[in-house]
Amino acid sequence: MIYRIQFLLALLFSSALIAASDAPETPAPPESIRNQLSNLERLNKHLMEQEDEASFNVLLIEKNFQIESLLKLITQTRSQNLPEPTDDKRNTFLRSRIKINQEKQNTTAVLRDQIELAVLNTRQSITDYLHYLNKAHQNYDDTESIVKTSEKHLQQSRAQTEKISLPDKLPEGRLLDELLHNHHLFSLVNTSYQDILLHVIQHPHQLASRHWFQQFTLVNMIHAVNSLQFLEGINRRLNPFKVDIGGITLSLAIILFVYFSFPWIFKFTSWFIPKYLLDENEESHALVYLEVRKPARGLLIFYGIDLATYAFFYRTDYRESIEVFTYVVYSLLFAWLFFKILDTAVLLRVQAISRVNKELRKELINLAVQVCKTLVIVIILAIGLNHFGISITAIMSTLGIGGLAFALAAKDSLSNLFGGVTILFDNLYRMGDWVMIGDVEGTVAEIGLRSTTIRTFDNALITIPNAQVSVSSVKNWNRRIVGRRIKMHVGVTYESNMTDIRNALKDIREMLKNHPDIANPKEKHYLGKKHFRLSSLEDVRGVKATQLVFMDRYNDFSIDILIYCFSKTIHWEEWLSAKEDILFQIADILQKNNLEFAYPTQVRINRQAPISDHNTL
Repeated sequence: MIYRIQFLLALLFSSALIAASDAPETPAPPESIRNQLSNLERLNKHLMEQEDEASFNVLLIEKNFQIESLLKLITQTRSQNLPEPTDDKRNTFLRSRIKINQEKQNTTAVLRDQIELAVLNTRQSITDYLHYLNKAHQNYDDTESIVKTSEKHLQQSRAQTEKISLPDKLPEGRLLDELLHNHHLFSLVNTSYQDILLHVIQHPHQLASRHWFQQFTLVNMIHAVNSLQFLEGINRRLNPFKVDIGGITLSLAIILFVYFSFPWIFKFTSWFIPKYLLDENEESHALVYLEVRKPARGLLIFYGIDLATYAFFYRTDYRESIEVFTYVVYSLLFAWLFFKILDTAVLLRVQAISRVNKELRKELINLAVQVCKTLVIVIILAIGLNHFGISITAIMSTLGIGGLAFALAAKDSLSNLFGGVTILFDNLYRMGDWVMIGDVEGTVAEIGLRSTTIRTFDNALITIPNAQVSVSSVKNWNRRIVGRRIKMHVGVTYESNMTDIRNALKDIREMLKNHPDIANPKEKHYLGKKHFRLSSLEDVRGVKATQLVFMDRYNDFSIDILIYCFSKTIHWEEWLSAKEDILFQIADILQKNNLEFAYPTQVRINRQAPISDHNTL
């Protein structure tokens, strides 16, 4: 564990060093950025005044270089060293003077101050935008977000330009000169602002900071392969098919990597995780790993297949159809992973609670898990339908119209559903109970929303619909606290002495009364928490302690003694042990009292015929 932490720290430290290698050694002062903006305004002024085409082109190249230098300076400057926002005192003064001139209906003065205010607001917008570019560079924002924000600022600037317009007729004088000066200044500042915005929109990669590990993207690797000169001819021939050697090569490489490396990865994880990450004393850790392993591996394999497919078809028109398929598969895989995690978490929690609470109803927890899974499936379907543009509201309205037909078609399913609810709330049986439902006898394996599953004693699995269970007689042998019946007839021979039989009956009664495994009627048993009931608590809880020992009948070949009692245990193996001990003790009592077990016998009497007189001499 220590070695893994040390390796992680070393990796982070090396990453920081690589990232820091691109940072400037000395931050740029805010005056240099202001000088760059002033130079950009000066170049725009010369461009407005320039009439020579050659000089015009030179100024355009110089302006483009000036903007690139400004953006580079922005990326190399710390946020605290950027130009601060303009002072609001001038803005407040201009707003007050505009309000006064509007009251005096001095339209020229109002327009003059409005244009000057627009100049200040534009410069403030430039400062805010430069702060945004610096923050986007430091936060590794992608090019799409930078372009989207820049386009929004450009629209606002153009809207501001449309609002600033000069009337056709203006009075001569000092106000007109100030008005024209402000309008010219606004044109220079606003043009500079729009030039920066357009340059960023067209070249966002100059601002989008990329960490060293962000260079290892699939498209970059494809472009790196395609940049090889000896592949240009092949790519030209493949261009009509919208594929290239880079995509094909990378796709085959990913498939081969998945095919050959994943089995070794699976073997390594099967050895490494149980040995070094799981606690041998904690069975729950191994259970979680075994349950989550399959869906996690499925996600890894499909991710490799998805990458290979993207590399091959990234330029084709089939990409959208493939993305629909991958969206569905990823949804199913993540749902599978969620269900495994849910089952494992619930199982571990139930095991922990059942150690303390023996009366925990696992079937209710199982029902809650099934309901939760159903809700997850419904949510996934709703999100998927919405993703594909299918209106959920229309589907719900269709279900409302066809609700009657749906109810009639699902009559049996609804009957089973309500039958399951009846079983759970009436508490007819629980998971693990020994029951007999109709002709089916066995142990309750699972109680579902639709059916109950019974595991018979010959290890067959039988499913009974809940609607049938709710109208059938249910015999539950587990609903008893004390008392599993022992009933037998012991036959003794007719040659037995009645006094010996009376003594034997007395000894058997005394043996049962003192036997530690036989329920005694005089003994009190804990019946749990008392509730107000008109019925007997013994019958409700399942307590039987009757003991009966009597000479019962004269049978064909024996005198039968009835022995009727209940064991304290309700478990079969312990019941058999108690019954076996009683049989041995009964045999000893009969032997002690000179009694013998009777068995079927036949007595044959041969009588001789009388001798006739005429045969006598």
